[in-house]
Amino acid sequence: MAVICAPDTQELSTETLPHRQTGGWRLHPEPRIALNLGSDDEMLILENRTEIVWAVYHNYHQLGIIDPGELLVFHLCKHGMLNARPYVTENVVEYLVIPLTYEVSQVHIYKRTMSKELEVYDMRVVYGNVEGNRAYRDLH
Repeated sequence: MAVICAPDTQELSTETLPHRQTGGWRLHPEPRIALNLGSDDEMLILENRTEIVWAVYHNYHQLGIIDPGELLVFHLCKHGMLNARPYVTENVVEYLVIPLTYEVSQVHIYKRTMSKELEVYDMRVVYGNVEGNRAYRDLH
């Protein structure tokens, strides 16, 4: 059964009041919270100095594919592990692994000659400020 009620007939006041009400402007500003909106501390420059293509992973998530001689820039939280593996059709499971910290600014993948018969691939970490690095200046 529906209940029918009469509408309210009380009129609201449209007159402005000269005094300030609660919840309005404050005389003293409230303290603000700082926001972490990202900076160059989260930038990682990855350079491939080899002649093969690599798949790059951060904490088991694929970041991308880096071609020979290519320079990639990633904005990520620098913790955990950075992995790289050759991106070939064969079943090659050799990984290059380095730990990431906030001090790491740049990573190079390169070929190292151990002896006349032995050449291996390796990753080198560059620590420090990214603005001072040649690769960062070339990007900007």
